[in-house]
Amino acid sequence: MQVFNKYCTFFCVCQKKAVPLQPKVAKMSVLRNNMAKKQSLSKQLYDSGYLWSYKATRDEAMLPDEELILNALVHLEFEDMPMLFAAFPYRQIKSVWQRRMLPYPDYYGTLNLLLAALFFHIKSPKKYTSKYVA
Repeated sequence: MQVFNKYCTFFCVCQKKAVPLQPKVAKMSVLRNNMAKKQSLSKQLYDSGYLWSYKATRDEAMLPDEELILNALVHLEFEDMPMLFAAFPYRQIKSVWQRRMLPYPDYYGTLNLLLAALFFHIKSPKKYTSKYVA
């Protein structure tokens, strides 16, 4: 995306030409894209049976962002984690992980170590996770 005089330029793949959009329209398309990613995460978790207690809705994201992040961290396969990081900011995901998962080492112990090393790039995961234990 390039910005020229308060207009954003998006490239249409099928026609291979630039289509100028106003910033407000460009921002709305980004928001729609993020909503689609969140809906995809919700659908994947719901179809896998992890959200059996939530009623499926047709067009809206089923869960609040914090619950969706927590369920995705706990239940998604590691191959699907890039979808989570594409839908939410890194800081928000790390904040949810620190508040909701790190204080419970008996339940999430090994998973916390894996997430710390693989996705949050922490050099000494055991030392880091021990700081958050209640």
